[in-house]
Amino acid sequence: MKTNNIKGAIKNTILRPVMVLILIGMSGKVLAQSNNEVSFYLQGSFSKLGYEALEQKNKLKNGFGIGTKYAYYFFENWSLGTGAELQYMKGSFSKSNIQGAYMSRDSEGEEFEFRYRAGNFSENQEVYFLNIPLQVQYESLGMTRFYAVAGVKAGFVLASDYQSLSTSLQTSGYYQQYDAELTEPKFAGFGEFGRVKNSNSELDLKTNIVAHLESGIKLILENKRSLYMGLFLDYGLNDIKPNASRERIIEYNNQNPTTYAFESLLSSRRDVIPTQHVEKVRTIAFGLRIQYAFEF
Repeated sequence: MKTNNIKGAIKNTILRPVMVLILIGMSGKVLAQSNNEVSFYLQGSFSKLGYEALEQKNKLKNGFGIGTKYAYYFFENWSLGTGAELQYMKGSFSKSNIQGAYMSRDSEGEEFEFRYRAGNFSENQEVYFLNIPLQVQYESLGMTRFYAVAGVKAGFVLASDYQSLSTSLQTSGYYQQYDAELTEPKFAGFGEFGRVKNSNSELDLKTNIVAHLESGIKLILENKRSLYMGLFLDYGLNDIKPNASRERIIEYNNQNPTTYAFESLLSSRRDVIPTQHVEKVRTIAFGLRIQYAFEF
């Protein structure tokens, strides 16, 4: 009887630590399986549609983005992520005056050289992209971690438009056959037309392919939550310029010569050479991103 009690005691003495170790190992395995992360973020940026027109580059403007991201940790320090992001960008161009000339015909079929000069010309473009990213992330260990992200995004255009403005517009017609330049009558489209402003017009930009870089710190919070704070750079890899239009920046319309509007710099063709004013349009954005994440 005593022998049985001794064997039972030995058995319990051995089994209990073994069971504890097994449970610890199982719980550790369960914790290790927490390799999914979902996050939501907001970013503010300086951004632009990068291009050069009329021998002048455009300006940086403010932009923003909001998005959600899913990441799978295939190693403790490495994860692969994707998601969806709404990004807003603006382009802006201004010049004290633009002028040009090209051959046209008036309402009576007479050939003449149409001449124009627009003062304080400006054009603003706006675009909303739906970005789908594919990114790799590295992060260090600890409660405060360094992280770095690299990847690409496909940016699908949800909406894009432009608006143009000039404070003055002067036009004239030079008739070589008569060696005369007409600065009037106004009903023929010649004269001073004052302020000219376009309402928002569609700008048919192409799908954007973007290289994405990001780096910052990740703060580990309670209940498998974390907070990211970092800087990012989005650089467009391809030309998203719209297809060429047959229109010039300012087009003379012999059917309605008193009404003038501006075609976009990004799509309009030059006055004489049948090419566009803008050779390439690439996006660039950089700024701050704040991201809240949780694991499961």
